[in-house]
Amino acid sequence: MEISSGQYENNISGFVMIDCEVRSADVFYFSLSEDETQLAEWDEDDEDSWLRRRIVYFIRNLAPAERWGHIEFDHSYDFQLSVARQPREQLVGIEKDGNVYVVGGGTAEWEDSLGDWTNGGMRRGSIVKSRTIDGHVYMVGGGRTVGVRKDRNDAVPLMQQLPFDHDKDWQVAGFEDIDGFNASDIYCVGGKGDVWHFDGASWTQVDFPSTISLRSVCCAGDGNVYISGYGGTTFKGRGQTWRRLFEGQLTIPFNDMVWFDNRVWCTSEYGLWNISDEKLEAADVDSDVMACSGHLSTHDGLLLVAGNGGAACQQDGKWHKLF
Repeated sequence: MEISSGQYENNISGFVMIDCEVRSADVFYFSLSEDETQLAEWDEDDEDSWLRRRIVYFIRNLAPAERWGHIEFDHSYDFQLSVARQPREQLVGIEKDGNVYVVGGGTAEWEDSLGDWTNGGMRRGSIVKSRTIDGHVYMVGGGRTVGVRKDRNDAVPLMQQLPFDHDKDWQVAGFEDIDGFNASDIYCVGGKGDVWHFDGASWTQVDFPSTISLRSVCCAGDGNVYISGYGGTTFKGRGQTWRRLFEGQLTIPFNDMVWFDNRVWCTSEYGLWNISDEKLEAADVDSDVMACSGHLSTHDGLLLVAGNGGAACQQDGKWHKLF
């Protein structure tokens, strides 16, 4: 374990996992929310009843007593995490209502909110996912919301050409995930088979072969795009050519799909899987690593998996349990 009982108690105990992110092989971040099931009094319908949120950090190259710490927020929603590589390397945490908190490079601050589309901002709906593409953080959400953070207080909406009619589209369209090979080759997925491709200048709707609810996308190192939805049903393709790899039989869809070690890794709170040779198989990991299923992040030759059962990372073919 990379954490002492005291560090676990001070940083993680009483909270549930929302997201995780690898900044480097030595720096990891975790988005946590207070576990309401452990609270004596909490009313989700009370606007003045807030759960505490935390961004927990692990910095491996510090002294053991200093490796773990957190930033706590009393009046925030859950943070989706990504790391900006350009113009500076910083963690970018985005709440569903578009508030942005940035850590790194000597900075720990709130940036300008992404704002509402009707007032010249970005959001047509709640922000639900973010992803680093070509060094910049992209974010997606309801109403086919999509945009990119270019720099401090400089988030640019990208859906000017994306149609969305609330009366007709709100039940069938909208984005749950985004990934890209680069800034000129990006896929957004969600809704009922709602898939769009962005070439850096314009959008094209993909003629997707299914109307199932879509949840996750991975632009993989083998040059293919993997899109998954209801029950783990997964498709493989690119452009306008797609085929179903397998019909999912899982209870819930995948939260995350990433490319690592020449295969696609998939996870939900119920497990960790690989797509290899076009087959979905349970990942060949020990039970204490499987218990960490929930969310994935990869960078710098490392895979991080984190959930309510803990966190672990794989590096150089070996798994290390963090907590």
